[in-house]
Amino acid sequence: MIRYEGMKAEENNSGAKFLPVGAYVGKVIDARITGKAPDQQLELALDVSEGPFMNFYMNKFMAAKNRDSQYEVKYKGVLRLRIPNDENKKARYPESDKRRFNDMIYRFEASNEGYHFDGNESSLKGLTVGFSTQEDSFNGATFTRIGRLETADDVRNGACRQMEPRHREGEENPTTAPMVDQRSGMPVVNTEKLPWDENDKPW
Repeated sequence: MIRYEGMKAEENNSGAKFLPVGAYVGKVIDARITGKAPDQQLELALDVSEGPFMNFYMNKFMAAKNRDSQYEVKYKGVLRLRIPNDENKKARYPESDKRRFNDMIYRFEASNEGYHFDGNESSLKGLTVGFSTQEDSFNGATFTRIGRLETADDVRNGACRQMEPRHREGEENPTTAPMVDQRSGMPVVNTEKLPWDENDKPW
């Protein structure tokens, strides 16, 4: 007879290569500003904080480090948002940048009772927020990435619309409009080049 504490039928998701497309309640592992004014981005390192995929990105990150791979180890749960600045001549869609950033503030304030964003990015660390993942493909490789933020309650209530897949080939044409979030109509920021590696931990 086999008996042990916690015995139950439960799928082991530790071997999943990518976080499945869907919506998750998450937490902010780290937040920082990169680039030089006026062209700067807010980079959020996120992870799942509820459900069967809890700590998915951190577990993957630590497992990759422990394998002592010859390849650079990067933290994959990153979302980038361009910081609105009227003096930034590189911003192709300044009004969309503002709407997307204001939407981010709303998602955080709605997910954390009593919280008010005052412009200090370090205040985001440790906060709860929802996020949706999106299927992406680039030159034949298919994977998922964090595509947008949600409120935690919308995730828990199943009120998040699934993001449409994104497919790309070769280098992106800088004159082409970016992929648009089907819910908000705002451009989806490209997060393929991730900022944190094993020498610059995201926590």
